[in-house]
Amino acid sequence: MSVCGNQTSITVSIFNLGENMQFQHERFTMSFRQALDYGIDYRTFKKVPRLPNGIPLFAVAGVWGEYSDIRCLFFDAQSNRYLRYIQKWGQKGFLIRELEMDATDLSVGLVVTV
Repeated sequence: MSVCGNQTSITVSIFNLGENMQFQHERFTMSFRQALDYGIDYRTFKKVPRLPNGIPLFAVAGVWGEYSDIRCLFFDAQSNRYLRYIQKWGQKGFLIRELEMDATDLSVGLVVTV
């Protein structure tokens, strides 16, 4: 990880693929416009009702919709892209049920497995 001014540049080798992805952001959550500025378009990710079981997933970003929803973006080792749409659950926050984790607690580069 290298720090450039106020932004962090992260180059990640996705597992053993050798595919380098570089992100110019350190905050997981961002607006739709900010995501596009970083070259991240959630519309290119496959929307899934649940993250796949037993597959390590690399967290990319959480793109805010309205104030009550967020689109969490993930990659797997085969470069499949997953979008998990999360709505706020009152006191529980933005709970990703299968991870038992609030979406706002994810970070760029975190590897999660259901």
